[in-house]
Amino acid sequence: MNKIKLISLLALFAATATSANEAIVFPGSTNMAAAETPITFPQEKSPIALVGGYQVEGGVLTSRTYNCGINISDLEIEAKLHWDGATPQILIVGENLIMCRSGSTGPFSVDLTESIINTPAHILDRIEVANGVRLGL
Repeated sequence: MNKIKLISLLALFAATATSANEAIVFPGSTNMAAAETPITFPQEKSPIALVGGYQVEGGVLTSRTYNCGINISDLEIEAKLHWDGATPQILIVGENLIMCRSGSTGPFSVDLTESIINTPAHILDRIEVANGVRLGL
């Protein structure tokens, strides 16, 4: 086996052994402040189910979602603007949201103004909420 393939194989094993959630600190840094600051990677967020419909009032979307017995504020729910073809949509996303077998839900609210700042009026007239809405509780 040549040296390049051996080094590549060792790098592959080293990469699989490390955790993506651990902080990365580079050794040999001359700046102590930079050495003490960990580098963390953002978690992938997925769309959440809106249970029982939703209401938008004063730029704030209010609804319910499955909470699995945990505090919904820990899930870092946020709104993102994206396009489905020519249709502008607001997508509500959060971390680690899965439907629980118990079906327990909890209320949450998201400020939409940050997602639609500087959006022209002709786009705001056509904007939709992209999340699936489950009306049965």
